Amino acid sequence: MSPRLAGFMVAAAVILTGCGHATVVRDAEVYRAELDQYDRWAVRQAELLRAFVASECACVDDGRFDTPRCAEAADWLLTVETRHAWHRRMALFNAGLAEARPADAPPAIPPSTCPLPPAPDGEDGR
Repeated sequence: MSPRLAGFMVAAAVILTGCGHATVVRDAEVYRAELDQYDRWAVRQAELLRAFVASECACVDDGRFDTPRCAEAADWLLTVETRHAWHRRMALFNAGLAEARPADAPPAIPPSTCPLPPAPDGEDGR
């Protein structure tokens, strides 16, 4: 390949690299509806896990759950309760459907202690 042709190809590649435009592949309302549904499923799952932990799990003396299954359920529900709204807002921001960017890091998950801390106040990020 001649140096002149190689130079032309490099110049064309540099010019074309900056010419791309962001394109939305999915309809915004469909995407928003899907995020809302996934969020509702996650919140409902956390509610069911909270009920499971309340009815099926016991505390041992040092503030832990009596079984690994109960500890895992508690950890999962605390994660969802704490972070579902942040993840929804970040997904909307990343899709260009929200102006405000959420905090760079998701909220800290409270420690999984027995008994569980109270459920959050229901803030859903919408």
